[in-house]
Amino acid sequence: MDINLRTKKGSKVVSLQEIPGVLYGKGIETQSVKAQRSEFIHYYLENGKSKTFEVNLEGKKHLVYIKDLHTSVVNYNQVTHFDLLKVSLDDTLTSNVNLELLNTEAVKKKGLDLNIILSTLDIEYAVGKGVSSLELDVISLEENGSFSVKDLVLPEGVKVLQDPEDTIVTAYMHREIIEEDEELGEEEAAEPEVLKQGEE
Repeated sequence: MDINLRTKKGSKVVSLQEIPGVLYGKGIETQSVKAQRSEFIHYYLENGKSKTFEVNLEGKKHLVYIKDLHTSVVNYNQVTHFDLLKVSLDDTLTSNVNLELLNTEAVKKKGLDLNIILSTLDIEYAVGKGVSSLELDVISLEENGSFSVKDLVLPEGVKVLQDPEDTIVTAYMHREIIEEDEELGEEEAAEPEVLKQGEE
């Protein structure tokens, strides 16, 4: 991704369909930079806030990842500022990534509801081993079953920092049908009582 040095204020850059940001890290001074909005969004969607990629600044290449993003208070989807952190190949990085549950609909067809306890996870990884998200297949969940951090199948080079025994998701039987049956039972019990009063 190409980035350029920024001399104008951030608001002026945004108005030109560019996003202001900063580049900092090992071996370089913090520099105010800017990137074309469309190109930056492409790299963000592809790499998230954990994968590394190269940027080109004034003919020099830097290996970076997106350390932070700022968005508009009016439009959450509009990026208004970014932080790029320069890294080296021997660095170990940490990040917080989303956890995606697979086959949740198949579990619900069993009459089960899911209680999701962890939707993001803190991970540690070497440069070049970052992932934008982790996945967990829950299709085998049964009533009162659960999956924990230790049940995750992790990509090579990725370590989850949470306790292996921490619960990610549990399954329990859907209660709505049972409650309706109970209400129906109460109505049936009340009806003979009214008939009895009429006979008296």
